[in-house]
Amino acid sequence: MTSVIQSGDDLRRLLQDTYFDSIDSGDAKTAVTALHENVEWVHRQVWEHDGHTSDDVDVYQGRDAVFEFLDARIGEMQNEGIEHRVQEAICEGDRGAFKAVVVGPEGAEQSFFGWVELTAGLVSMYSVTPK
Repeated sequence: MTSVIQSGDDLRRLLQDTYFDSIDSGDAKTAVTALHENVEWVHRQVWEHDGHTSDDVDVYQGRDAVFEFLDARIGEMQNEGIEHRVQEAICEGDRGAFKAVVVGPEGAEQSFFGWVELTAGLVSMYSVTPK
């Protein structure tokens, strides 16, 4: 995937349709196609589960490292019954931000924010933190 991200809508589609929807359906291989090969990926735990707390910060360099993390963690997320929903995204040039929620069983929600930088239409810097 090497499309040009020109708007918040483009960024929202990349994040929701390719990245988060793939994570939620258990497909780490497709999820990481939204990421640049040399992505810098920083994730602060949003939905606390399976011993993971909001104090946990995961930092990975490179698409392969993120794939390994997601591939190992996706099963836990599916067992927990959570899904990710991007509510808003803005983008200017090669930078953007988004607001999203993790939706859990019975509709419980936890908000989070993200910052991304883009290279060749792919996420080359990804950082999320709970609200």
